[in-house]
Order: sequence, then structure tokens, then C-alpha cells
Amino acid sequence: MKNSKVFSDLKLKLSFGLTGNDDIGAFGARNLYSAGFNYYGSSGIVPTQIPNPDLKWETTRNYNVGFDFGFLNNRISLSGDFYYNHTTDLLLARPIPLSSGFGSMDANVGALENKGMEFELYTENIKKAFTWNTSFNISFNRNEVLELYNDQPLTPGTRGNNAVIVGEPIGVFYMYKSLGVDPSTGDLMLDDVNGDGLINDSDRQVVGSPQPDFTGGLTNNLKYKDFSFSFFIQFVYGNEIYNGVRQYGENMTSTNDNQLSTVLDRWMRPGDETYVPRLNGRYNNMITSHYIEEGSYVRLKNVTFSYNLPVDALGIENTISNARLYFRGENLLTITPYSGMDPEVNYAGVSNITRGVDFFTYPQVRVYTLGLSMNF
Repeated sequence: MKNSKVFSDLKLKLSFGLTGNDDIGAFGARNLYSAGFNYYGSSGIVPTQIPNPDLKWETTRNYNVGFDFGFLNNRISLSGDFYYNHTTDLLLARPIPLSSGFGSMDANVGALENKGMEFELYTENIKKAFTWNTSFNISFNRNEVLELYNDQPLTPGTRGNNAVIVGEPIGVFYMYKSLGVDPSTGDLMLDDVNGDGLINDSDRQVVGSPQPDFTGGLTNNLKYKDFSFSFFIQFVYGNEIYNGVRQYGENMTSTNDNQLSTVLDRWMRPGDETYVPRLNGRYNNMITSHYIEEGSYVRLKNVTFSYNLPVDALGIENTISNARLYFRGENLLTITPYSGMDPEVNYAGVSNITRGVDFFTYPQVRVYTLGLSMNF
């Protein structure tokens, strides 16, 4: 299509591959012991890891169909990818009987699928003495646990009670469902799933997910002569966060933590309608959906303004080939319904299961940088 006046690029893509994941840890299949556990003057060792000789890499089969379109000499370009990833021999900590002396062991326990779409649009809006280009991307991903060992859910009992359950996305929130504050008693009302009049483990259920509906970003670059300006906006929509800070800061049952100002809106007398339960309420400090919030956000992630110094006019071109003075700001503005300090947090770091949990997690810092870069 080299003679086409519309398309400057047109490509269809198809790919397949296998990816291995060896995120097992050192000596994960071995029977390990630790020394120093002495008894009455005699040296002693204890087992610290149960062996699993069948432990192996997990494998992901990747299928991808995509396209690249370019228009008007690539002033407008659009790319898209549609993918399906199927993971087998999923690596997770499998619960085992406590009579073994351990609560879990690393094992290949099941299968997982990820499928979705990714799109990127690039435009050259102005291409003269003043230039302006824009890049926009958006991704949609859905994952589902297909298989587990004996279809047994993995509920490691983390702070957000994230779980791995067949038929659900990985890391869903599995806990008691709050039905709000009872105006007559001031206690949280919890969903009695089986209707037996008791609130116990059999009443726990999937109440939310840390997995977003979509994520994306928008970048703009503007330039005029030696001046340039750029900014990057990122967004996440549809995820939920377990706010462990509220669990401690609103429970009004602990003397170890300062309470949030929201407790001033607590239930105090019959007939009060509020979202904060009473002082020393029956379920205040339990892990319930009462502390789950929407985690969507839009963030001005990065702004950069720079000026290329005229080294020729300054007569220093023989010493310095180019010099750039710049100012950069990071995490300048965040718009979110989340009541915590930062929606882009997870107290468990890069855990495979524990996601979307905030527990006194230090927020992303706002950074201002003024700098000078030179090439000699």
C-alpha cells in the first residue's frame, strides 16, 4: 500500500510463546533446618521449611493478536493488542495440616487465565515552529482462577483477607459483608449468609476485588524553539482498597491508636443514622467490608519544563556541546474518592495475593527537582 494517501503504516500481528516463572525462592524444594535452638546446654536444630521435591516453574502460554495503523505520514498512529494468557502449575503457598508443624508450603497448585485488550493512540497535533504531540494508552485486563489444589480456596489470613478462589479474580477480598450501622443499636450489621443466626467463618464471602476495570495514561509533549514542556497523567478505575487505617482509626475499641476525626460522626443514641458505629461496637475491629473503599484515581504524575541553553551564543560550544536547565514535579495532584493518604499503595509490596490493602502505608511523595544537565 505504498501508494496509499491514507495509510502510512498497516500491520497485523500474531504471536505465541511460552514464559516460565521461577519465583520460588532459594532452595524452595528442600528440607531446611536452622541451628541455634539449644536445649539445656545441648546444641539443637529445628526444621524451618517442609520439602516439596515436585516443585517446579509455572508456565504461561501467551497468545496475542494485534495491529498497527498509521495515517497521514504517521501523524496519527493507533496500535492495539488482544491477548490471552493461560498459566499452569501456578506457584502459591498451599495450606497444609498444622500437624505437620507448618501452615503452608510452596507448591504448584492450579491454573490462572488473563485476557484483555491494550490500545495506544499517538497524534502529532501541531508540527511547525511550535510542536505538540500526544500519546494515550488504555488497558483492560480480566483474570480468573481456573483451578486450585482440590479446588480448595487459599485464604492466607492477611490483613485484607485477600483470597484465591476458583472462578474469581486473584486476590479478591474474602470477609464478612457489612450491611451498615443498625440505627437502633449502633452496631455494624453483618450478612448472615446461611441464616443460622450466627456470624462465623461460614458467613465470609467475596465482597470486592483489588483488580481494576482499566488503567491508562496520557502524555503531552510541547516544544517551541529551546523551550519544552511535558506532563503525564495516569488513571486507574474500578479497583477497591481495604483501608486498614480506618479499621484501627475508627474502631474506638483500642487504646493504642489515635482515632480519626470521623469518629465524631459515630452512633450515639437510638435513631442515629450514620456510617460510623458506636463506641466499643460489637464488630468494630473485625475485618469486614465496612472498611472497603473505591480506589479509582486520576493523578498528575509528572510535569517537566526545560530550556536548552544557547551554548553557541555563550561561546562555550567548544567545551559544552549542549546544556539543559529543567524543573520537574512528581505526584503533584491526585483526584480520588479514596479517604486514605494514597490510593496507589499496597502494604504487602509485590505480593501475588495480598493486593489493594492500605495499612499505615507511606504515600507516594511529592517531589520538586531543579536541575542542570550538560554534555562536554
